[in-house]
Amino acid sequence: MDLIKFENNVLVLDQETSQKIAEFEKAIKDMQEKEKALKEAILNEMQAKNIVKIDTPELSITLVAETYKETFDTKLFKEQNPDLYDGYVKMSTVKPSLRLKVK
Repeated sequence: MDLIKFENNVLVLDQETSQKIAEFEKAIKDMQEKEKALKEAILNEMQAKNIVKIDTPELSITLVAETYKETFDTKLFKEQNPDLYDGYVKMSTVKPSLRLKVK
């Protein structure tokens, strides 16, 4: 089965494949939103009850305290020091991938 075809000089993705991918992407997004909300609720309750760690047969949940981290502003550095920036830039190959956008 060809997933991609030419019809009237236009590239067309198989309709069933297109629908399946769109359904999968929507389901993944929905599950991620539900997971995020549940994790936030667990975090809030653990903080409220001063719980640091919970172990269950399926999960180990550890509360990681708020911290600060140092980051490097590459955009600002590049603007202010273009010659130095060019001397440290490293190019690497990125493997091909697909970017899907559900409409």
